[in-house]
Amino acid sequence: MPILYTNIPPLRTKNGKDNFRDKFNDYIKQADSVEIATGYVSQDALEMLDKCITDNSIDHIKLIVGMYFIEGMPENIYNTLLRMNQEWHDRGIGEIDIVCTFRYHGKCYLFSRDGSPFAGIIGSANLGAISLNAQTRRQYEVSVSIEDSASLRELQEHIKELNDKCSKVISDVPNMPLVQQENLKLKDVEHVDRINTDEIETYERHLTGPTIEIPLKVPKDHNDPKFRGSNINVCYAKGRKREWWETEIVNAKKIYELPEYPEFKKPFMVVTDDGWKFEAWTCGANNKNFYSKDDLKIMGYWLKGRLVAAGIVKPIDHVENDKDFKGLITEEMLKQYGKTTLSLTKTTQKAKNEYGDLLDVWLMSFLPKNLKED
Repeated sequence: MPILYTNIPPLRTKNGKDNFRDKFNDYIKQADSVEIATGYVSQDALEMLDKCITDNSIDHIKLIVGMYFIEGMPENIYNTLLRMNQEWHDRGIGEIDIVCTFRYHGKCYLFSRDGSPFAGIIGSANLGAISLNAQTRRQYEVSVSIEDSASLRELQEHIKELNDKCSKVISDVPNMPLVQQENLKLKDVEHVDRINTDEIETYERHLTGPTIEIPLKVPKDHNDPKFRGSNINVCYAKGRKREWWETEIVNAKKIYELPEYPEFKKPFMVVTDDGWKFEAWTCGANNKNFYSKDDLKIMGYWLKGRLVAAGIVKPIDHVENDKDFKGLITEEMLKQYGKTTLSLTKTTQKAKNEYGDLLDVWLMSFLPKNLKED
């Protein structure tokens, strides 16, 4: 059982000794089937694994993730795993399972070819170790490689038992507890302030009137042309070039005629559920438009930034070149995120803007279900 080290100074791998990342890549190139049981995963590693599966024409892949069902799973990891699981299922090559019975902290990698395992790795390295990033460049792991048939059969049986007795396909796991990923896109943005949890709770204690649930008008999927260039997808509208982050919310009559709806062109202060504060207002024909007052991108940084942080979508630098609409927000994506509306509720409180004007304060939420406190 050769020891696999980590190539980090001052303990550089030398004298012909192997490291985990190189050995993993070497084995996966020889395999047609890969089974992995790991405690934790990372966004970078999942994207790299997905690429490895495609590049090496892997016929069968099983990924079992062990620590999150009890601890809570980061939103971006959950949504990435759901997407990958669906894609693997559609291609008929495998699935992603979640251990639901206990915290599983093992790290097992089994590589097979023509129906027989030929190599394995066990040790301290979670799946994140296959990628190079700021954390893995400074985190030392030690593992061993296995190539003898008896040990490989034992490892294969262990993974099978874990799969059969302790885990479920991620799409079948009910009420997966999620940990919200912080959206830092508004950090240091002009006209936006950061507030703490105590301030948010103070405003929450002074809510008044009913909550307005504002539907986000989006296409059902990428094939639906309706709303493709409006509302939170206004960047795809024909005409002048817009940045991907620009966002205008255009409300239906049943919303803008509500008695509790904000007054026409009367600025108010929005306090968000994740601790940001900025000015917004309603305007336009019939007072139907709702957006951030000082810059249309502010609402986008908050709203779209939440979807980016959750791993639902990636921002597009040049929308005019996005012919495949990869940056388009759809109803399918909002449902995967866990919320299809903005919740807007007035409070009895007031707050000063940067010019000293006293404004009404409204709470705005885009918080999906099943979130756990980080």
